[in-house]
Amino acid sequence: MADYKKILSFLKVDAIVDDLVAIVEAKIELLKIELKEEAAKAVTKIISAIVLGLLLFLIVIFISITIATLLNHFIGSRFWGFAIVTGFYLLILIGFKVFKVDKKLERKIEMGLNNFEEESEKEEANE
Repeated sequence: MADYKKILSFLKVDAIVDDLVAIVEAKIELLKIELKEEAAKAVTKIISAIVLGLLLFLIVIFISITIATLLNHFIGSRFWGFAIVTGFYLLILIGFKVFKVDKKLERKIEMGLNNFEEESEKEEANE
């Protein structure tokens, strides 16, 4: 092993090897930093989507309660407004299943993710 280092030192290749190792190490560190940034962006988007979804869910719930209460007032009943609103949501659910909206939505999400990946690759190429 010592002979190998002497030969490299004699040929002045040891400095080049050290430089190459330093470049590779720097490239690895740069990749780690970029991965951390991408992970942070992804987590931020996920958290934002969860918060927005929760807020939208609460809005729908409160609007539904308001509409059901309003219907109860006009009908003069204590529960028919809630039954009508529940029936409306059941019709929406049946519509989703009959028209297979979940499969169409899944395809659109996959297409969106593919487009996102392509845009990320283009941005990296431009940098």
